[in-house]
Amino acid sequence: MTGILPGPAGPASTPAGPTEPPLVDRAHLLADIRTALAATGGVLLHGPAGIGKTALLDTLAQDAGTAGETVLRSSPTAAEADLPHLALIDLLGEALPGLAEDLPDHLRQALECALLHRAPQPGAPTDPLAVRVAVLEALRRLAQRGPVLVLLDDTQWLDEASRQVIAFAARRLADRQLRIAVTERTEHADAAPEMGALCPPAAREIPVGPLGERGTGALLRERLGLRLSGLTLTRVHAVSGGNPYYALELGRSLAAGGGESALAADPARPLDVPHRLRALVSARLGELPDPARQSLTVLAAARPGTDLPATVTEPLAAARRHGIVQQNPTGAPQFSHPLVAEVVLADAAPEALRAAHRLLAQLTADPVEQVRHQALAADAPDPQLASRLHRAADTALTRGAPGTAAELLRLAAEHTPDPDTAGRRLLAAARNAAAAGLPDLARACGERLADAPAADVRVHARLLLARLLGPDHPGAEPLLAAAAEDTGGHPALTAAVHQERAVRALHHGDRAEGLAELATAEKHADHADDPDLLVELLAQRAPLTLLTDPALGLAQLERGCRLAAGRPPTAAAVFCREGLAVAALRTGDLPRAVAEVEALRAEVEAAGRTEDLANVLYIAASVYERAGRCTEAYAAGRAAHDLRERIEPSPGPARVLGGAAELNGGTADRAAQLLDSAIRAAESDHDREWLSYAHGLRGRVELLRGNHPAAVEHLLQCQLMLRIMEFTDPSLFLVDADLAEALTLSGRHLEAAATLADARDRATRLGRDVLTLGLHRAEAHLTAATDPRRAADTLRALIPDTHPYPLELARAHLALGALERRARRRAAARAALQEAHTRYAAAGCLPWQQHAAAALAALDALEADPTPMQQQILALIRSGATNREIAARLHLSVKAVEANLTRLYRQYGVRGRAELARHRD
Repeated sequence: MTGILPGPAGPASTPAGPTEPPLVDRAHLLADIRTALAATGGVLLHGPAGIGKTALLDTLAQDAGTAGETVLRSSPTAAEADLPHLALIDLLGEALPGLAEDLPDHLRQALECALLHRAPQPGAPTDPLAVRVAVLEALRRLAQRGPVLVLLDDTQWLDEASRQVIAFAARRLADRQLRIAVTERTEHADAAPEMGALCPPAAREIPVGPLGERGTGALLRERLGLRLSGLTLTRVHAVSGGNPYYALELGRSLAAGGGESALAADPARPLDVPHRLRALVSARLGELPDPARQSLTVLAAARPGTDLPATVTEPLAAARRHGIVQQNPTGAPQFSHPLVAEVVLADAAPEALRAAHRLLAQLTADPVEQVRHQALAADAPDPQLASRLHRAADTALTRGAPGTAAELLRLAAEHTPDPDTAGRRLLAAARNAAAAGLPDLARACGERLADAPAADVRVHARLLLARLLGPDHPGAEPLLAAAAEDTGGHPALTAAVHQERAVRALHHGDRAEGLAELATAEKHADHADDPDLLVELLAQRAPLTLLTDPALGLAQLERGCRLAAGRPPTAAAVFCREGLAVAALRTGDLPRAVAEVEALRAEVEAAGRTEDLANVLYIAASVYERAGRCTEAYAAGRAAHDLRERIEPSPGPARVLGGAAELNGGTADRAAQLLDSAIRAAESDHDREWLSYAHGLRGRVELLRGNHPAAVEHLLQCQLMLRIMEFTDPSLFLVDADLAEALTLSGRHLEAAATLADARDRATRLGRDVLTLGLHRAEAHLTAATDPRRAADTLRALIPDTHPYPLELARAHLALGALERRARRRAAARAALQEAHTRYAAAGCLPWQQHAAAALAALDALEADPTPMQQQILALIRSGATNREIAARLHLSVKAVEANLTRLYRQYGVRGRAELARHRD
């Protein structure tokens, strides 16, 4: 992780192209399926219609086809369930001609008749046992030619004749060259499947469950180009129940009818359920008596867990008989699928829905929930109700629920006759929605304030909308221009506009303009009695000051924290607290950094500030990583990734955080996938900051893989962009030591030396002594280019017993092991590598732990001392002889010389003839 303070600007808005794989959110499930197929030869996948079973088979088929395997597939339909042997025709019809000569005549004839390749002899019915044995033998013969994958989809519609034949064969197929994957539709993932006999006896049954909310969002982005966030995504996910088919149908309806904006403006509004989904439930609803339909409306409008009276539950017996309602584990009624509830709400008459909310308001004792139902039951503006809603919003905020507060304030605005008061309540709703990570609701509220009577409301609404659009969106500039025109010279409003312009200038790397805008904002803020505004300006100024004058930057952050103390939490106040943690992180004061970030995380979670929480988790992951607590860094990084995926329009920052998390507790391959996706997104968004971090982390992946030239290219890109943005503090992102090491190991020694000299100078000027060990490690690699033993001895003497950054200590021991290996001191190399492995294991840093383990294994695999022949080759190499000259002198072939040289390179830990010639025992 980087440890750089996240900028106060909103996310970039230009979406990158789709980067999710065609089958989203199923990586772990696919891994389980592949493992089961390899271990047992069979798997039975079961779950409800539309859950994605066929898509899983499609992926398995594509993988097998790419690997050159034979794929046999049958996908019956309900209309074909009575056609005998149809599945056998699907599976073996095309393969039969190539198998005919391998089968005995009587089996071939039986199979040809069953598959309708020949007409049966008159009066001679086909022997069922012969067909079964023929299919078994056909599958065995195919497996003898190479791996075979049999895919049986929708087996609830499999014809009975085929089912019996396949079950007969499956019981007798033990060859792992042949694997069988079966899908079966069940009502829900927990239902017991019935088609296990179609698989080998030891096959696993795996339920296919719903997608998570993030997976639903990724599916809609990938298939429809529809980027949903906040409440809208939550609603689509909840109504679809995570069913991919339902989610896509709902997404298409939203995209076609503009329902996304309408839903954002009124979160209580039912989704527009498209006809193909509505048809699944409308017929059953239409058969119910009126009392049951009225009770269903109450059930659909109620919060989960509401204790409903008998007058509501008793009429639901009819709905239960029709499969519309079922009992939950506590015995309370619930809809059989969330989609049914949405259809009920959409079909309810307005008066019936208001009556349901009036009843629910009487049933609840919670004042917040009670007033929400009262507002939804009202049919005209009510100023007294609006005041109660405003008070309930304050209660929700004290409970740490800004999202609930936003919805209550939106309802309060609708029931407020006075336009000015209504506008201020709507602005408060927008601000709370943004804090809760609900950008769609925040945007919908803000857009309604374009004509608000008060100028300050219009200004703040436009600034909020500009932040929600992001610093690169072309629509932000007209909003800022309109906001500036509306300030009327008011100092606080003018300062706020200049502050937002500073955010955008700094985001685009124009530091001079950004600082000028900040200076103007501060000048106007001096004339405004607005502590929150001063905190915001300090939060923006301090990160820049920290880069050149750490002591002054720290003083600014501490002043911001003092000003914010005792006031309601704001993004700027949280930012200043994050800054204290980062300042401690950069100086190596990890205990303080950990304490600061853990206290802040608890407070932000309690306040329900989702957007701030995403940033705090990002800082927490950085702190935990440098503290050598990689398991916690992985968890915080993944949580930050998931939150940002949900609330941000661009996937770049989220993918960077996901890639960083993988480098702590996942795999290098998964990190590379996420970071490549992040690079594409950040390039599309022209987001230099996150692009620099993505390249830096991608360079670390290539260091892990031993691909040093590729590491150099990524690390150079990272360093270049950091310098363009004038992020010159070497502790901001630990790129310098890694870059110098990669340059050295790529043979670019002069560039490595220059990189080290520059990094040492900057570290000294800023007092970043905590970075010295990393620079020692990189310099040792440079020294080893000419004298590995001296390099190892020097580095060993410089490695301390403890260090503020435990992973840097582990990296130093890892480097020492490589140097000792090059110096041919294998015992010392093994000790250093074992120490690195132990330290990475203690930190929970899985990718680097595996890297150290691989280095130990490679060391143990080295051959003994050079043979006499290899010693002669080594002497001739040092004399400057070519491979052809060596072959002639020693009466060997050139290939034999090359093979011996390869072993010598591995043995001495060098990369070519030049290093081998310089090497001395």
